[in-house]
Order: sequence, then C-alpha cells, then structure tokens
Amino acid sequence: MKTKNIVLIVVMFSFSTVFSQETIKKYADNTLSEVTYAMSHPLHDWEGVNKNVRAVIKKNKNDEKIVKVAIALKITDFNSENANRDSHAIEILDGIKYPIVTFVSSEISKERVTGILTFHNVKKEISFPILMKTKKGKEIYSGSFDVDMTEFGIKIPTLMNMPTDKIIKINFILFFN
Repeated sequence: MKTKNIVLIVVMFSFSTVFSQETIKKYADNTLSEVTYAMSHPLHDWEGVNKNVRAVIKKNKNDEKIVKVAIALKITDFNSENANRDSHAIEILDGIKYPIVTFVSSEISKERVTGILTFHNVKKEISFPILMKTKKGKEIYSGSFDVDMTEFGIKIPTLMNMPTDKIIKINFILFFN
C-alpha cells in the first residue's frame, strides 16, 4: 500500500470516531503550512522543515467549534538543507520501517490540544498550547512542543562520539481556508 493511501486512511479513520454531529472538514493549505523540527549538538544546532503537511480539522457546523484534528507527516519530507543529515535522520528514525508521524486529537480547548502522537511506532499522549488567529479569511493555528526521542524508543544520534540533545523541538504553523 502506498504511503499516501496510508496517510489518507489514518486521517479518515481518525474522524470516523467523532459522534454523529453535523460537521464540516477543513484541510490544511499545503502552500503555506509547515512543521519544523530543531535539534542541538555540542558542535552546532540545525532545523528541518516539512512543507508537505497533511492536516484536517473537523468542526461542528452550528458553532464552528473544532471537535477533531488529525495531522500526518512523512519522515522523508523533512528537509534540513543537508542531504547527508537528512539521510542519517531517516536511518536513525527507521523512516523506511515507520515512515509516517501522526497526531490525532482527543481533547481540544481554545488554548490547548491533547491527543496521541504516533512516532517511531510508539503512541504517546501529549498536550500543548495552541494559538489561533484569522487573517485574510484563513484560520491560522500555531504552536510548539518537545519530543524526547528516548520516550519513543529512538537511539540518540551521535557526531564525533558526542550525542545530540535527546529533545526534538517541534514548531508548527497550519493554515486552513
């Protein structure tokens, strides 16, 4: 099964569990949305950007309240502008075996989202603040959270026998029409 099909199945399945309210779906604008990771090593820091974000929000039709959020990202779509580093990241993260990172919400308030992050085939509940604003007819959601690689069974990468920091800092900005 192709990776795109897996992503669509994950997103569609995630929304099938929402109770039978009349809802509308909005999909992220891939020309503007992005997820960035940042990592640190004693010798340097770097970032990688994924501009191929697959995200959908589901809202109540009556009050426009968000009832579900689902996001799927391919490991191979992150670009740090260093092909060797990106290739090594895919190797460290078992990106061939576990190519997709997903987040599916379980609870949403105006300022916070809680849900299940699936990364490296490990599911973990996370919660993080979110900022929402509207600009030129688009809903814009942004936020950040940290991921501890060891909690997802990922071996800390090393360079010159020195390990990177075990924390991956995630930032996102998602635009919906």
